[in-house]
Amino acid sequence: MSIASLAEFKAHVREMTTDLDLAYTLALDAATAEINTFLGYDIMQRSSDDPPSDVVMAAMLLAQVHADAGTVDDAEFRRGTAQRLLIPYRENTGFGRAA
Repeated sequence: MSIASLAEFKAHVREMTTDLDLAYTLALDAATAEINTFLGYDIMQRSSDDPPSDVVMAAMLLAQVHADAGTVDDAEFRRGTAQRLLIPYRENTGFGRAA
């Protein structure tokens, strides 16, 4: 299950047709997997309610990275923005562990 719904993502990218629904669904699934890897846990399993709005926005930004044929600079900007939104939810930052 994706963090953001297809309808939310299509509204975010202002898409009104159904032509790209399959590609957008794959992009949302990839964004969810990237978020779970970044956080170190499955956020959907830990949330009893809907995920927080900043996590949903991060998912939509990452889905744009996976679905959009934009420039590399645009993709890196979106990924960096998404990661900054996710930092408060990240448990294992890599600091404080024995080598």
